[in-house]
Amino acid sequence: MKKNAGWMMFAGYFLTGCMSVGPKYVPPCIDVPCEWATPLKYDLNTDPSINFVWWESLNDPILNSLIERGALQNLDVYIAISRIQEARAVGVGMKAGLYPHIDATVNYGHVHYSNKILRDILGKKGLSGSHRDINFFEAGFDAEWEIDLFGKTAHDIQASYAEVGASIEGLRDTMVTLSAEIAKNYIELRGQQLLLDLTKKNIEAQKDTIRLTQSLIQSGFSNIIDQWHTEEQLRLLTAEKPLIELSIQQAIHRISILLGFLPGDLFCELAAHRALPVLPCYKPLGIPSELLRNRPDIRQAEREVAAATERVGSAMADLFPRLSLRGFIGDLTTNLSQAGFAWFAGPQILAPIFNSRLIQQDIDLNKIKTKRAIFTYQKTVLNALEETENAIASFHQELERHQQLSLAQQYSQQAYEQSFQLYRRGLKDFLEVLVSQRSLNTIEDALLKSQIQLSKHFIALYKALGGGWEVTGCCLNDS
Repeated sequence: MKKNAGWMMFAGYFLTGCMSVGPKYVPPCIDVPCEWATPLKYDLNTDPSINFVWWESLNDPILNSLIERGALQNLDVYIAISRIQEARAVGVGMKAGLYPHIDATVNYGHVHYSNKILRDILGKKGLSGSHRDINFFEAGFDAEWEIDLFGKTAHDIQASYAEVGASIEGLRDTMVTLSAEIAKNYIELRGQQLLLDLTKKNIEAQKDTIRLTQSLIQSGFSNIIDQWHTEEQLRLLTAEKPLIELSIQQAIHRISILLGFLPGDLFCELAAHRALPVLPCYKPLGIPSELLRNRPDIRQAEREVAAATERVGSAMADLFPRLSLRGFIGDLTTNLSQAGFAWFAGPQILAPIFNSRLIQQDIDLNKIKTKRAIFTYQKTVLNALEETENAIASFHQELERHQQLSLAQQYSQQAYEQSFQLYRRGLKDFLEVLVSQRSLNTIEDALLKSQIQLSKHFIALYKALGGGWEVTGCCLNDS
């Protein structure tokens, strides 16, 4: 009784795969700084950013709608979802290796036996010749169950789980990139519309200057050269309109494609001019170590390391014997009229002998892939840190530049108005007015473009931090 109990415990130990070989996965470690290298200012802070949905903080309902629709219709999202489905399907196939395989079989064969050839070879003419013809039939069920003694199937299943996780993180990374691209093109659209409005305003102001110059020429306070200069300035301003209008069309086309529409489908919805979204005062960034759990591309790289590690264990399990239980139940007969019942069952052990070098080569190859996956993970973390630091620095510098341009615009506006008033009274030369006007136009253009760029830096900053899709909930279950 004790011997039977011991044998059952021993068999249970093997049947449950307790002798799993190969490395145990440990998440890769990498040192990250405790603080950002760029000092934070201008309302940027180290509060956790995980619950901060940055596009909603811009308070633009149209932008919110575009991003939500993009998440449901963008083709890159569908491609990423199909990768998740593919990885899950592979995982289901891996699990099937843990269970018996049962197949229904129906076979028919014919055997002809004769010793004539043997008699001719031996030269024994006196040997009596004989031959037989046999028909045989087989019908029943074959069963085979390979016991996962050394964890090969278990490693493959864990690798498939890791690959599913990597695909899910790939989808989240696609969502982060998509939301940033939609917002960036939306900012470009609104910014170009404001530039077009500014250009039209300057064109109308220049036309007023032309009319004033013509009046002064008639009064003898100006000359034809001043009119030529005003006409020149008008043509330069008018020449900028087609380029700005082209940029508006391109932005609408790009947003339409990102949402899965034809290029012109959103023209009626987006053609009306609107102001740029106002940046929020509250801008949480978190700390560098939070990038490791916030950025989906880092999480994806970590899951790829896990999958590669499990593949090493699967390859190592091939060095050890494989135990299979095989059986048959049905009928084996040479005469259908005398059909009966038969069954057999037994174990089969396969052990590698002459192919161990090929198996070792496969192990070495998977170890190299694991090292590469670790290097890729480390590179992804470093790139994320660089991207975020650059985004913080760019936002700081552009905000400082914007503040200085705003002051310059105020002074330039005062200078132009004063010189224009003196010119109307004949106390200033028109060239000074023209210089003041050009300076004001240049500064206003630079100020608006700086505002556009500042919004883009805000978007780039939160894209670098990992976006906000953990909160809104990308519908992974729909995959």
